[in-house]
Amino acid sequence: MKKYILVLLLATLSLASCNKEYLETAPSASIAEKDLFTTLTGAQTLLEGIHRATYYFYGTHDRFGQKSCDYINDVLGEDFYSTERGYGWFVSWYQYIEHRNINSLNLEYVWSYYYDLINNSNLLLANIDKISVFDAQKPKRDNIKAQALVYRAYSHYNLVQYYADRYVPGGANSHLGVPLVLVSNSEALPRSTVAAVYTQIKKDLTDAITLLTGNTTSRPNVSHINLNVANAIAARVALTTGDYPAAVTYAQAARAGTSLEADYNYGFNKASTEWIWGAVLIDEQQTSYASFFSHIDPYFGGYASLGNHKLLSTAVYNFMSNTDARKACHYTIAGKPRVGDKFSGWGEWTNDYLYIKAGEMYLIEAEAEARRGGDPAAQTVLFNLISKRDPSYVKSTLTGQALIDHILMHRRADLWGEGQRFFDIKRLNTGLDRRGLGHTESLWNAASNFPAGDKNLVFLIPKQEIDSNPNMVQNPL
Repeated sequence: MKKYILVLLLATLSLASCNKEYLETAPSASIAEKDLFTTLTGAQTLLEGIHRATYYFYGTHDRFGQKSCDYINDVLGEDFYSTERGYGWFVSWYQYIEHRNINSLNLEYVWSYYYDLINNSNLLLANIDKISVFDAQKPKRDNIKAQALVYRAYSHYNLVQYYADRYVPGGANSHLGVPLVLVSNSEALPRSTVAAVYTQIKKDLTDAITLLTGNTTSRPNVSHINLNVANAIAARVALTTGDYPAAVTYAQAARAGTSLEADYNYGFNKASTEWIWGAVLIDEQQTSYASFFSHIDPYFGGYASLGNHKLLSTAVYNFMSNTDARKACHYTIAGKPRVGDKFSGWGEWTNDYLYIKAGEMYLIEAEAEARRGGDPAAQTVLFNLISKRDPSYVKSTLTGQALIDHILMHRRADLWGEGQRFFDIKRLNTGLDRRGLGHTESLWNAASNFPAGDKNLVFLIPKQEIDSNPNMVQNPL
């Protein structure tokens, strides 16, 4: 597995003169290499590098950290698409070609991106407890350790959903997952079972939540991981694994202290009180054409505004009422219907990146309540969310599967462009069906529909990993 420890550190060094708020420790350039894992300042430097990696430019205009992966997740679904090839970015993902080509550098990028986060997190975890600190510094040390645990859990969670068949709630889940990397620079590991990967994910999150509970270390901004973030990721994991009571508990804890958007149409371009986790960017860090807003903002200078607009499916558009603020984010531009301006910098290149918002936690809680038979509670929590998006929304009286289906449609409406749809297709075991949703059929190639459990819903292992790891087993070709 490729490692980019120095890349992350160099990225962090470049921040020292740019943003005092972002890096509150001593100037990074003053940290000697021998001190990197012997002082909290050194450990914090590496942690800042991990944060920076989530919105770093990785050499091409479709590789810009976490939001490029989120973009892939939506373009692999049925609700987010272009009407034309434009400049060609992400088109082969949309056509279900990229992740089924073992020679694809983009396929290898996704693999390496998350394993690099894991490797650097493991470096911190292997050394953080060796740092001698005064009692007053222990909360800071625990905070750094907790953030590394969350990054490791989050990365394994994304990897196992991409490169393995779905987790089956109540099943043995003994099918192959991904290598479970718990030691820095480990090589040639076999694939652990899906069950084993999720067991470790849950352990890392539980340990992190324990360290963060009551921790007095302040968070500089939403780029850093705190207790809310750890609970939010734990809520996602619990929903994926069918642990619905835990999903409710984690989702409620994750949104504590947040408030829903009063103006849903502001562009989702700056961290707000609804954001649980994201990335706060400054001018020196924005990546212009190689950025999420370049590919999705229909107004300003990037690939979307040059003709490659992103549309919402007819199914979700027609589901929303005419008083729904989310529907108002989609309208006709350049003769194309349902173009989304949900994400827009309104003329600015430098925009913050959203990773997790409170609205998603309401949706997780509502779905989990409905699936465990708590229909009244599900109806209430859904109303508390949707009435903020749509002032005409009436509290649902649906029950059972009809209520679950209603919640899932609101999930598709609320999370459009936020990178959850492909994972939902696998989690729900529904398969992909783009037919009759407004897509340009000549563009989707052969990827119009795949049944639940189809091999095309699983990423292949990159050839570089197959060639370098004699213990690696490929997914069905």
